[in-house]
Amino acid sequence: MNKEQIQTLAENALHEACRYIQDELGINDGLNASVFFCGNREDAIHTIFHKYIEDELMIKTLKD
Repeated sequence: MNKEQIQTLAENALHEACRYIQDELGINDGLNASVFFCGNREDAIHTIFHKYIEDELMIKTLKD
């Protein structure tokens, strides 16, 4: 995976996590999530997901 694909995967992971929480809480819009996860919070979450994705890819490579 290239950096752009990893970025997209990390962004989609955050969106899916928010969607799941919103569904469980009966929230019908993403307005709060879009405000809450902007700036430093969004950067921090993306960094965590990037590291996790890279770690999974490394482990997958070792298994293959």
